Amino acid sequence: MSLIVSNEFNLLQNGLIFTGGEDCGITAWDTLSGKVAHRIENAHKTRVKGVVVLTRDGNSDAAENPFLVASASSDGVISVWDIRSTSKDNPKPISMAETKSRLTSLAGSSIKCEC
Repeated sequence: MSLIVSNEFNLLQNGLIFTGGEDCGITAWDTLSGKVAHRIENAHKTRVKGVVVLTRDGNSDAAENPFLVASASSDGVISVWDIRSTSKDNPKPISMAETKSRLTSLAGSSIKCEC
């Protein structure tokens, strides 16, 4: 059992709770069954410090939103994942940013800016 460092609740989107932790992976838990719905092994080189569920905007329903999750780690990398690709062997992030900093958290919002 690994220590959970970060979690993100996405109950309204698809009934999943996302966790990341010491084991360097990201887990999506099904809130109805309590079982693992998706798992990304070795998502980062070091512990996962933050997980954020990304949506197009706060008003879209779950059918319109992609299953995108951003994760941050002490390794300085922010990655964006499509959790539907976790059924493949060794899933790759769809986007990555190397911050060259030791990250300690990640925050996000699905509020659409009308700028």
